[in-house]
Amino acid sequence: MFFWAVETDPDGDEQGVSSEMSHEIERADVHGEPATEIERRMIVGRGAMVPVHRRLCQVAPMDTTVLLLGESGTGKEMAAALLHERHPTRHRHRFVRVHCGAIPETLLESELFGHVKGAFTGADRDRAGVFEQADGGTLFLDEISTMTPQAQIRLLRVLQERQVTRLGSTESRPVDVRVVAASNEALKEMVEEGTFRQDLFYRLSIFPMEMPTLRDRAVDIPALIQEFSRRIADRMTVPVKQVPQETMDAFSAYTWPGNARELANAIEYAYVLAGSNDSLDRGDLPPEISSLPRTPRWNAASPLLTEEGTSLKAALDGLERDLILQSLELTHGNKAHAAGLLGLKRTTFLDRLRRLEYEGLIDAQPTRSSTPEPCDLAV
Repeated sequence: MFFWAVETDPDGDEQGVSSEMSHEIERADVHGEPATEIERRMIVGRGAMVPVHRRLCQVAPMDTTVLLLGESGTGKEMAAALLHERHPTRHRHRFVRVHCGAIPETLLESELFGHVKGAFTGADRDRAGVFEQADGGTLFLDEISTMTPQAQIRLLRVLQERQVTRLGSTESRPVDVRVVAASNEALKEMVEEGTFRQDLFYRLSIFPMEMPTLRDRAVDIPALIQEFSRRIADRMTVPVKQVPQETMDAFSAYTWPGNARELANAIEYAYVLAGSNDSLDRGDLPPEISSLPRTPRWNAASPLLTEEGTSLKAALDGLERDLILQSLELTHGNKAHAAGLLGLKRTTFLDRLRRLEYEGLIDAQPTRSSTPEPCDLAV
């Protein structure tokens, strides 16, 4: 299953996508339900996005308030859109997005709650706020950490009472809105610092979800590159370009502070510089990526073949052991998540883990019995 993680929306056909990826995108579903339009533009991949996607689909049919946390470019807006599309009734109404940080402080309350004629200078007519505009649907409050203290108080009141009062009016209007909020700031720390209301934080974080960074899902970079390349080529009406191994190595070596959005932008940049060439060379990448030191295709810990020879089985066993231990460390012992990081089914991962334990190549791993592990979706 594939799930996108960038807030762009170039559409396109399946040209240039491998038969396996094309099949996966076409059949993307959750528990037998057909994929929504949003999911057809998504790449779940086989790493950290798999459990996130599962939880999104679990909470989507409910009216539970969701708080999406994570760095810029990790796909919070698309996750909110998925929550809207997979709700049984709200998908028939509006999905309204508000970027709280982009609205001047003096206009924020008017945008959120509306105003009546004469409420302030320039208010020449009554105007509904976004809560009323999203009535019956979903309201996505992006970058909620930028809200003023006064707006936070009014927002808390609306969430508690499910009614809004337009600026300049004393009349309350009922609203039926599911609220999804997002922030790239650590709201808990803001609460401790006194810059974000604690009562509002708890009202918003009924179901908090952390969107993984691209660094946390590096296993998905090749799939993301292939899909973004297809979309960009389609939008530019040019053939899909190949990505040589040297270019792929440069992509993999970069830390991606802008996450998948930055990856999509870097690919488009490379398409522009590549011109009529049929491949994206390392020199076509943005300078911050192309200037990275070239690294050998093996690392210092890799076994070197000498005239005395070496055991291929021992070398492969060692590599397998190291990767499995790393995956367990990264996922804090969650075997289903660890399997996803390695692109394995959970059953295959467990079989290999037991073999390594039996052969004494790895210590027996503790069983996590307190909570069930998520079912395997990385097929």
